[in-house]
Amino acid sequence: MNLLHYLPNSLSITRLVLGFAFPFFPTDWRLWVVIIAAISDVFDGLTARWLHAESKAGRLLDPIADKVFILMVALTLLAEGAIHPLWAAGVAARDLVVLVGVGIVTVRRSWSAYRKMRPKLLGKITTVAQFAVLLVLAAWGSSPAWLLIVTTVLSVLAGIDYAREFVKRMIATNIDTPS
Repeated sequence: MNLLHYLPNSLSITRLVLGFAFPFFPTDWRLWVVIIAAISDVFDGLTARWLHAESKAGRLLDPIADKVFILMVALTLLAEGAIHPLWAAGVAARDLVVLVGVGIVTVRRSWSAYRKMRPKLLGKITTVAQFAVLLVLAAWGSSPAWLLIVTTVLSVLAGIDYAREFVKRMIATNIDTPS
């Protein structure tokens, strides 16, 4: 196998590592960390398609890396007082819903319901808005209210959409499994 086939998952793993390491980066490095994470988010899926290197592992790893990065940055900024707890919860609402869904899937061992979930346009737009908030917070230490409101609305709507889709998949999985 060509080494380039590992590039998409390597980009996702980079975002995952940056997320876990974010609290330990010096404050003046954080803007660059968010920029690198955003670039890795754009290019992991694109390179997978360009290189015909799409995989089940990549489809699982990419959204996990997104959620870990967003949540770790939000928690770090929350702990440092750069963002109010309600704004942090709002901005990360979609990710919190997905995290709960993954917890339910793990407890119930119903991976087929999760594997059938696909990224949606609203979710991708939410990720862009979240990265915009993180970039602004990392650069200036605060965010304008309008950006927090827009991102929170998108995140909540995406969370509702994913929850609805998740429940539908769980019901379909339970109907499909023999008793």
